[in-house]
Amino acid sequence: MDARPGIPPSQLHPHPADRPLRRRHSVDLTHPTPVTEPSPPELSLSRPVHRLDPHSLDLHYDAAVMRKAGAVVPVQLPGGVPVWAVTRDATARAVLRNTDIFRKAPRHWDALQRGQIPSDWPLIGLAAPAGRSMVTTDGVDHWRLRGPLSTTFTETRVRALRTSIDIITTKLLADLADAATVADDGTVDFRQLVAWPLPMTVISLLLGLPESEHDALRSNYEIFFDDTRDPTAALAAIEEIITRHLDAKRRHPGDDLTSALLQLPDGEQLTTEELVATVQVLIAAGHETTVHLLVNGVLALTSHRDQLDLLLQGEVAWDRAVEEILRWQPPTMNFLMRFATRDSVLGDTLIRRGDPVMICYGAMGRDPDRYGPTADDFDITRAAGHTSFGHGPHACIGAPLARLEGRIALKALFSRWPDLALAAPAPRAPSVLMNAHTSLPLRLRPSHQHHEAGAAT
Repeated sequence: MDARPGIPPSQLHPHPADRPLRRRHSVDLTHPTPVTEPSPPELSLSRPVHRLDPHSLDLHYDAAVMRKAGAVVPVQLPGGVPVWAVTRDATARAVLRNTDIFRKAPRHWDALQRGQIPSDWPLIGLAAPAGRSMVTTDGVDHWRLRGPLSTTFTETRVRALRTSIDIITTKLLADLADAATVADDGTVDFRQLVAWPLPMTVISLLLGLPESEHDALRSNYEIFFDDTRDPTAALAAIEEIITRHLDAKRRHPGDDLTSALLQLPDGEQLTTEELVATVQVLIAAGHETTVHLLVNGVLALTSHRDQLDLLLQGEVAWDRAVEEILRWQPPTMNFLMRFATRDSVLGDTLIRRGDPVMICYGAMGRDPDRYGPTADDFDITRAAGHTSFGHGPHACIGAPLARLEGRIALKALFSRWPDLALAAPAPRAPSVLMNAHTSLPLRLRPSHQHHEAGAAT
């Protein structure tokens, strides 16, 4: 019997519908074009080539299966929801640029409007977010909602946060060292003690959000990003926290982004619904992707010591390492959702009006058409140019901040403990969307050093 470490038997011998299809036509990786009299489709949402499982042990295996099947292929999300998966870099860039045909507003999703998507579907909060924000709008409305945030997240403004991020990182690493000292075997959870609190503290600093809300946000966002759980109660709790925060800032404004959003001039003011949705997006995007960047960065560098040596010896800049981590292990493997506003051909695949489209950043990041025969290799000397933070009008507004946090934290961690190592495998979080782990157990020093330090105290 075939054996691949970490790959379930169901993926070694996939269902016939999961096998890659032979394509009769070459794929046109330019841009989608409307069609008036489409030919009968070769592919159909009713016949998925792969079914995504939140308990998959290898999301990159899933990505490779989808990419091999074609640039645009039908797949099935957890809960049996069908979606078109865009797996190639050039094709995805075309979709991300074309907000005329492929729009973000859930009202364009035919299955949702027909009542075919359950309200308690675990992915509903990401596929069809409630409220109006920059992630659910396009065109003029999108720029109206994104514009007030743009000046906050410029590279110049973000660089001004360096000192604050340095201070926060130093404190968290000190806490990590203290935890290792008192642990019986010297094992500490990097995700729990550093990767999660760092970006949450930074985004809270920007928003003026009190630290007292962090625990509630953590527990509810863990449910929100869990593909196996009903997010309804968690979303309601998050909305309540944000509403309470907005009310507090109305009464006592400060020098923070929330207060600035509440004080926009006449004609530019956001509605209460838009404010709640915008702050929710900022909290989620401002911490979740950076958590995964940090965890995946540690996993990548501890498993590629030759690459780590280049960084520690100053032969390669940490900026380049962060870019390669983002390409090789993107924080978001698959991103929901865009919706076709009219029948169109994408590559050589017919997309019907109302069909949902998913951007597969994991598959794109290792696309051999873009990165050549070494696309699967982790190489920090590789030229940057990935799309892991998106592309086009909806490119991640917080990307400069995430990059800065990743660069500062990873450099500080490995500079202090160059020999740190995994204490145990990092368990995957149940998700087909996020490249996430529930913990990252580390030993900061080799076992013999820990025992010697313990004996000396």
